[in-house]
Amino acid sequence: MTVFTLLFAAFGCGGDDAGSSAGGGGGTSGGGGTSTGSVPKVTSTTPANGATGVEVGEIDVTLAIDQAFTVSGTIAEKVTSSGATISNVAKSGNNVTFKATCNEYSKTVAITIAAGAIKSADGIENEAYSFSYTTKEEPKAATYDNDATALTKKLGWGWNLGNHFDTSSGVDGQHPQYGYWDKATPTAQLYERLKAAGASTVRIGVTWGNYQNTTNWDIESAYMAEVKQNVDWAEAAGLNVIINMHHDEYWLDIKTAALNCTVNDNIKTRIAATWKQIATTFKDKGDFLFFETFNEIQDGNWGWGANLTDGGKQYNVLNEWNQTAVDAIRETGGNNATRWIGVPAYASSPSFALENSFKLPTDAANHIMVSVHFYDPNTFTLTPEDNGGKSEWGHTAVSGKYQDGSNEEHVVDVFSKLQAKYIANNIPVYIGEYGCVMHTSNRSNQFREYYLEYVCRAAHEYGMPLCIWDNNSTGGGNERHGYFNHNNGLYLNSLESLVQTMIKAATSDDASYTLESIYNKAPK
Repeated sequence: MTVFTLLFAAFGCGGDDAGSSAGGGGGTSGGGGTSTGSVPKVTSTTPANGATGVEVGEIDVTLAIDQAFTVSGTIAEKVTSSGATISNVAKSGNNVTFKATCNEYSKTVAITIAAGAIKSADGIENEAYSFSYTTKEEPKAATYDNDATALTKKLGWGWNLGNHFDTSSGVDGQHPQYGYWDKATPTAQLYERLKAAGASTVRIGVTWGNYQNTTNWDIESAYMAEVKQNVDWAEAAGLNVIINMHHDEYWLDIKTAALNCTVNDNIKTRIAATWKQIATTFKDKGDFLFFETFNEIQDGNWGWGANLTDGGKQYNVLNEWNQTAVDAIRETGGNNATRWIGVPAYASSPSFALENSFKLPTDAANHIMVSVHFYDPNTFTLTPEDNGGKSEWGHTAVSGKYQDGSNEEHVVDVFSKLQAKYIANNIPVYIGEYGCVMHTSNRSNQFREYYLEYVCRAAHEYGMPLCIWDNNSTGGGNERHGYFNHNNGLYLNSLESLVQTMIKAATSDDASYTLESIYNKAPK
């Protein structure tokens, strides 16, 4: 918990009494002249003296003054700090307000308001005033010995065959015009080299609708065989495999389904028909194979759309769809009766997975996992070249070059909450996608490497396996997520060292290799 200790060293304060007089008496100014006015005094503070539980990051600070006052034209320069960044200093009624930002845990922050920052109506200036607070301790990952943590060790560090089978034309039965987006033809060698590199899992995203007829939603046999061939190669290499329904959102129209029961029923019929075919094809495969019902289902606005105003209708529809898919898979029998199945919350977002609107499917086998994606902050990990893009990340990043509220403490906050809600209750969570594009400068790529190592280690500490997103691209900039050549598994972009760092961070049980040890090596 955050512990605030306010040190009232003048400014009308003595000891712990925020209302006592400062300096040489309430009726005289520093110049010694007689006045009917008094030195401005602090009557209360927000956070209060000794307050606990204040979050790391940006906080609002308010000092209530006992009388009307004016502020110096340079008041922003008169509020200084060691340990925090001060911003938005202002007068608000009889209060002095500002924001203090400290992104470190267990950090003592000292703030000083210089003499002359404010004046009473009679022109009497305040004396120097100081206070301090200490940010809360970093949440500690708990240790559990259950199915959730066993699955974490099994899945380990994984890799996505991105932009291959997940390619979409957006039209039923119409193959993508330009073939697979990664322009690759995977081979057995790809999976053998992934295994040799240290990967434990491959996630194979698949779009099915482009290869279905519109009569009974049959999937083309040649396409199914091609997907199965890749699963077989991964199995032979000793890898786990996650198969999902990926870019089928063009027909998984959740916004319309939330408003029209007939549309929703028709979509659920197709979900069941599609998943029964997939599950039947793979029902005899062993427990190296996992299913994932959907990928990033949302209405096109990534959680900032009609889902916020429709009274929870879209969330309820996704809960229904997850249940429909799980039921369809279980009905096929064989090893599918108990196979682990991952289900996403809205947009595969951790924030929505933590909300009560997300309901896990009922499952007699009790083998349901939660699938989330983690690209926070997207301004750094996905779109650094866009207007508003960021080139740095973390507590050593230069102000203005990082996304506020998305540094190390945000990673820990999200992962610790997922652990507390699910893993502590024996429900596995896996990060089906994470990543950060290659940047275009050496300095920015140092922060990228730091980010990826930190996220992987945090995932390990909080009990979640994770799969890097890889789209077979080279060079730097938006959408540049290449690590392994999708044809033969050779390293791209000279990234062997970074890949090995991520694998170590995601899997090592070395007690001396901690988030703190990584934090202390952040780029300067």
